[in-house]
Amino acid sequence: MQVPLDITFQNSEPSEAIRSEVEKQAKRLEKFHDRITSCRVTVIAPTMKRRHGDLFKIDICVAMPNHKDILVSKAHGDAPEHEHVMVAIKDAFAAAQRQIKDAAREMRGQVKPK
Repeated sequence: MQVPLDITFQNSEPSEAIRSEVEKQAKRLEKFHDRITSCRVTVIAPTMKRRHGDLFKIDICVAMPNHKDILVSKAHGDAPEHEHVMVAIKDAFAAAQRQIKDAAREMRGQVKPK
């Protein structure tokens, strides 16, 4: 990446374990497209009023040259396992990975015409 990874926390204090997991997952994205210029990740914790039962939300924005930004916003309203931040992070990055693969294929011209 040309620009350092930007990790933002909302409704919680920054955690080194979460930061480490996000860095690891962001590094994996570079395997699928080597020209990623930047990646911004926002980890949104449940509000303080309702800690139990609320789910984490992960927002990811990946910028690549010659392509629109890859945007992933995973709220996981129907997935109770996303009460755990690590599961939410992995699922959000899996969605970003799929979009990056599609974008790379499109940039190479390997997309079937509609």
